[in-house]
Amino acid sequence: MMATLFSSSMGCDASRPSRLRALSTPGWLLMFDPVAIDAVVFDIGGVFLVPHPDPVREALASINVALGDDDAFHRAHYGGVHAVSALDIPETDPAFWRHYVLAYLREIGVRDDQAESCLVAWASLYNQPVQVTWRWPQQHNIDALARFVVASMPIAIVSNNDGTAPEQMRSFGVCQVGDGPFHSVAAIVDSGTVGVAKPDPAIFTPALEALGTVASRTLYVGDMVHADVRGAEAAGMPVVQIDPYRLHESFAHARVPHLDALADLLFGAA
Repeated sequence: MMATLFSSSMGCDASRPSRLRALSTPGWLLMFDPVAIDAVVFDIGGVFLVPHPDPVREALASINVALGDDDAFHRAHYGGVHAVSALDIPETDPAFWRHYVLAYLREIGVRDDQAESCLVAWASLYNQPVQVTWRWPQQHNIDALARFVVASMPIAIVSNNDGTAPEQMRSFGVCQVGDGPFHSVAAIVDSGTVGVAKPDPAIFTPALEALGTVASRTLYVGDMVHADVRGAEAAGMPVVQIDPYRLHESFAHARVPHLDALADLLFGAA
């Protein structure tokens, strides 16, 4: 899948006026010039897919917990993300994900005195393939991807995953590499395949090579501070966090609520 590329040698597109003030409302922060972006690389989790409520409900079914509605489950993922944002421990440390899960459980209605029992039950989810749990499409973001394609913005995917990222993107109608029924992207880079994971900046190299762009002019879009923001920054890439509930207002990095907002910045309001 070779999308039309903007070479870094082309410089800034004078026909695209700077929209640095496009998200000037309180709580949103922009720290890159949209005119200086030649390509966009997207994460999967938190952008196109989040954990589906059903596997979580099934895992906790044996515990007498009054769980919240689907809206609570949606917020729960981003609440879990926020809970680990300030941690200075790697994702490989079990304590990292314990913080995420505890925050997720609180968001869906688990009381503190039920948390340990629920943590034990949650462990069954770790033994499942990624697609069993991470199968709730964020259709508004999937639909917004068309705006990047129409604008001839080269795009790619980089995900910490289990080797099935290309299959996930096809299964949920997001994209594929090369020709096919969905949007064509330059690369789908899966940590489970390449053997390196965010925040290691090396994971971005295959995507940058496929896009033919330089890191400083290639925007990364993800939802986690540790893996996505820090990883992209280490690679020398501008980065924006998907933060639909404005949970990261105290952090000094770029944020948008959804991909339509990002498209508005890059291409003008729809």
